[in-house]
Amino acid sequence: MFSHITVGTNDLPRAIEFYGRVLGVLGIALKAHRHQPERAIFAHPDSDVVFCVYQPIDGQPASIGNGSLVAFEARTRHQVDSFHARAMQQGGVDEGPPGLRLHYSPTYYGAYVRDLDGNKLCCVCHLEE
Repeated sequence: MFSHITVGTNDLPRAIEFYGRVLGVLGIALKAHRHQPERAIFAHPDSDVVFCVYQPIDGQPASIGNGSLVAFEARTRHQVDSFHARAMQQGGVDEGPPGLRLHYSPTYYGAYVRDLDGNKLCCVCHLEE
């Protein structure tokens, strides 16, 4: 359904380090670091969908979107736990610890964080364990 999802950053080297460590627990890795515009592209080896981190093309500071959320799918609940823990270790902000969210579904196990630029992220496993 998606080609790519992009979030903005004001410090790309710091964002590359953050996302490299946090997304690594999901098997997602840095695929490319490109210029004009300066951006990092992350992907899972089994997918053509990419996650991009950009310095805004218009030259203005990156800002967060109210109501915006990027959710990464995990294969296990342990990966959700690891995603959250790694984000906290890298300076992310807790927006909801790992756990079941029964108001979404009986098997929705998710965690919520904000990255170093304030972008809201989720990691979710939809499988029973």
